[in-house]
Amino acid sequence: MPLPTKTLREVAAELGMPEAEIRAMIDMGKIRAVFKKGTHVIAPDEIIKIKRQRKTLPESAVKSPPVVSAPIAKPGPPKKKTPPPSMFGT
Repeated sequence: MPLPTKTLREVAAELGMPEAEIRAMIDMGKIRAVFKKGTHVIAPDEIIKIKRQRKTLPESAVKSPPVVSAPIAKPGPPKKKTPPPSMFGT
């Protein structure tokens, strides 16, 4: 006897994911689903596959420690401009 399938909405609730993300995974061919009675239904083995994929995060999804920057120095008072030396020595 086959295991019962779950609707897209049920899978989204179980995994805590938006339905749109699961639908995108179906469209990209990352998981299999069957369109039945106007909605996608997903087999239990595909749900396990999604869970396994979500456990291993890509490096881009791992949060890096916050970057601490040095304080910005305020500019001092403007310097007086001295005229360039004269060619005639005056």
